Amino acid sequence: MPTHNAPTPTRTYVSAREVAIVIEASASFSRGMLQGVSRWMDQHEGWMITVDDRERGVPVPGWLLRWNGHGLISGLEESSLPRPWRAGRRAVVHVRGSMPASPLPGVYPDDEAAVRLGVSHLAERGLRHLAFVPGATAAVKELCDSVGRHAADLGCTIDVFDPRQTAIRRGRNDEEDTDAITGWLASLPKPVGVIAASDVRAVRIIEACRHGGMTVPDDVAVVGIGADEVLCGLAKPGLTSITHDWPRIGHEAARMLDAAMRAGRPPSAVVFVPPSELIVRGSSDVMAVEDADLRKALRIIQAKGCTDVSAVDIATEVGVPRRLLDRKFQRVFGRTIHDELQRTKVAEAKRLLVETDDKLLVISVRSGFAHAPQLCNVFKSVVGMSPMQFRKTARSCREKPGAQPRHASRRGS
Repeated sequence: MPTHNAPTPTRTYVSAREVAIVIEASASFSRGMLQGVSRWMDQHEGWMITVDDRERGVPVPGWLLRWNGHGLISGLEESSLPRPWRAGRRAVVHVRGSMPASPLPGVYPDDEAAVRLGVSHLAERGLRHLAFVPGATAAVKELCDSVGRHAADLGCTIDVFDPRQTAIRRGRNDEEDTDAITGWLASLPKPVGVIAASDVRAVRIIEACRHGGMTVPDDVAVVGIGADEVLCGLAKPGLTSITHDWPRIGHEAARMLDAAMRAGRPPSAVVFVPPSELIVRGSSDVMAVEDADLRKALRIIQAKGCTDVSAVDIATEVGVPRRLLDRKFQRVFGRTIHDELQRTKVAEAKRLLVETDDKLLVISVRSGFAHAPQLCNVFKSVVGMSPMQFRKTARSCREKPGAQPRHASRRGS
């Protein structure tokens, strides 16, 4: 019998851009960042992805030395990349889990916005003395100046940890570091709220408080940045921390890289993504006022402020006349019980505007307003802009246009 060969199917090749993602493994940052890239790819076509999620400090992958793709999302130091992928020669978007000292074109968490969020949280707890422990960034002075102005606007003073005098210095052992931090904390007025640039440093501060006989949160309330669930859970009490929006960092990195590859030139902008939320745990669960009536009133507002509870209801539950409680609020906070209730409702509305896509009617109900027009009127009087303007502003990334990459050394790759 004659043999019939089956026809060879015709293959259709789709032009695609080859993209590599090389990052150091991190349970929160790398997983979230990759999730954001995946979301971007769900909405766009034309990428073929290679992912290398590697351990910290491991040398650059060998395959990258020979790779000749179209674009790279890198979480590695620029100096560790092969020569063709350095100094703006090709399309590279840099991403990091924390702001580096010298940011290259890429996408990073907005540390300034995160610290301001921590300051606002501690101020709302009644703390008027604050302190900030910055990380290793080239813009420490600019960051501290911004944080200082924000604290002053809220009626707070703020001390900044000076790494040249008492910092966690390379080469020093843990016991010496703890002694140095304990001494610094002991010198601060109490009660004090401390914002640390990372959860690691925040946990170190809690350890130093225990070492120095200071209680957390009554003497020292602590807020970290990063929302590392393991570290936050291991800390005793649990660590209040600010969550960076890792998926959005990945999404923005993919968008930036795609635009650069389409334009045929390396990206030049540095983009900062605002934090997504603040998760409150025991390390900042304090109402730092001496007056017992005020403490009780503040806890009632914290629990019921986004309901239809009134100033009269609060005074009745505290067990003092409304006018007396109002005078106490005015003396300590410079505002009335009604003002404090409005601030609480507006704060919840802000959170919902940033974290959800709910319509104004839903947000007004969930934040304790009678209807959407009331929310809009109160919100604008307190914040200075409409709720929708706030949503757009809060969700916008901060960008430094025209930032240029450093020139790489011409020594071997």
